[in-house]
Amino acid sequence: MKRKVRAAQMAQMIEAQAKSGLSKKAFCSEQGISVANFYYWQRRLSQDDEQELQGFTALSVRPAAELELRLPDGQWVGVRTQSSDALRVLLDAIATDHA
Repeated sequence: MKRKVRAAQMAQMIEAQAKSGLSKKAFCSEQGISVANFYYWQRRLSQDDEQELQGFTALSVRPAAELELRLPDGQWVGVRTQSSDALRVLLDAIATDHA
């Protein structure tokens, strides 16, 4: 538990240094922490973040999108929406009609 508290404190320190505009060395001197310790925690927290993200793919969501479904016979259906649920609704409707 103590380690998690220390990790959270150092994460705040790393964020504060980035916002401060000071070099890491100047920030550490001002805060009374060793530069080596700062770099250790920066590296350690970065590795923890990478491990948490393994197996996931970052996605970006566009505010509005056009969804298009082209059928083998040349017909197509297009939908302009702000909701990703629209594709599910469209596919459910097509599945129901062709079941």
